[in-house]
Amino acid sequence: LTDEEITEKYGHWATIGKKGRKERNIITSLYLNPEELEERVNKLVKKYEKMEEEDLRYEMIECEDAEYLIVAYGSSARIAQKAVQLAREKGIKLGLLRPITLFPFPKKQLLKLSDQVKGILSMELNTGQMVDDVRLSVEHKVPVEHYGRSGGIIYTPEEILEVLEKRIIKDGSIRHNKTGEPSLL
Repeated sequence: LTDEEITEKYGHWATIGKKGRKERNIITSLYLNPEELEERVNKLVKKYEKMEEEDLRYEMIECEDAEYLIVAYGSSARIAQKAVQLAREKGIKLGLLRPITLFPFPKKQLLKLSDQVKGILSMELNTGQMVDDVRLSVEHKVPVEHYGRSGGIIYTPEEILEVLEKRIIKDGSIRHNKTGEPSLL
């Protein structure tokens, strides 16, 4: 049945969906009073700001002299650590920023590293849930590429290094796309 057919046959669920229950279906915010809702939102903003100061957890590996950076969490970070080691053995100055928690996200640390590195590879075992956070954190100062695998396929350290070399390192050239964001040639 289409939405229209369902509505025609059964009516709108918010008005008839009680099915013998006394309580009615309510479609609204947590608070009905706008002033109370605003006060609640302001409290939550303060709570989140406090969390960003007190609960930020991350690890930086080989970032002191890094020219390139991988950002990865969870299982990806464990694999990326080996890729960092392999890159360093080849003379590539690669570092790893490992968010331990994704909220709060290490925005300030990434922004600072963006002044130092030439490019960032965001690695995830999914189709890209963190990459936009990385891009926003570095304010488009350096190219950020995503590499992910899904469906249970796990990448190898060698594969990561190959992707890094093809997508980030290349010849080191950077151009700007139509939106002004740095990207690789």
